[in-house]
Amino acid sequence: MQLDKYRAFLEDYVCFLEKTADSENEKYAAMISYDTKQLSRAVSNQQVTNMHLTKMEEQRKQEQREAGLEDLTFSQILEKLEGKEKEEFSGLFRRFERAVYDIKYFNGKSMDFAQEGLQILGREGEVPAAPYDSSGKHQEGSQGSPFFVTTV
Repeated sequence: MQLDKYRAFLEDYVCFLEKTADSENEKYAAMISYDTKQLSRAVSNQQVTNMHLTKMEEQRKQEQREAGLEDLTFSQILEKLEGKEKEEFSGLFRRFERAVYDIKYFNGKSMDFAQEGLQILGREGEVPAAPYDSSGKHQEGSQGSPFFVTTV
C-alpha cells in the first residue's frame, strides 16, 4: 500500500532530520568553544546535509503524491486517517516538527554568535552573501567562485 511506503519514507526522513538537528547542536558547541577543527568539520558536513535535505524534500513530495496526499499539510493528512495509522503518523509528524524546530533553533544560535563576533571585530557590515543557495546553485551577486558553474 502507498501509505505504508510513505510512512516508511517519513521514518527515514525524520531520522535524517533528527541527526541534522544533532549536527546543528554540535556546530553551535564548536563555535562557542572556538574549536576550529570541529567547526570546519561541521561546516563541511552541513554542505552535504543541505544537498541531501533538498533531495529528501523532493522525495517527500513524490511519496506524498503517490499516497494520494498531494499538497496536504500534516494536519490535513491526520484528518483523513483513523486509528493506528493516525497514531503512527501523528507521532512521526510531531518528531518531524520537533527536529525542524531544533535545526532552526541551533542554526539561529550559531548565526547570532557569529554576528556578535563580527560586531566585536567591527566587521558586521562586511558579511558577504552565501555563494550557494540550499539547492547548491550559485547565487548571483555573491562573492566566491562559482566552482560548480565554471566551464573548464
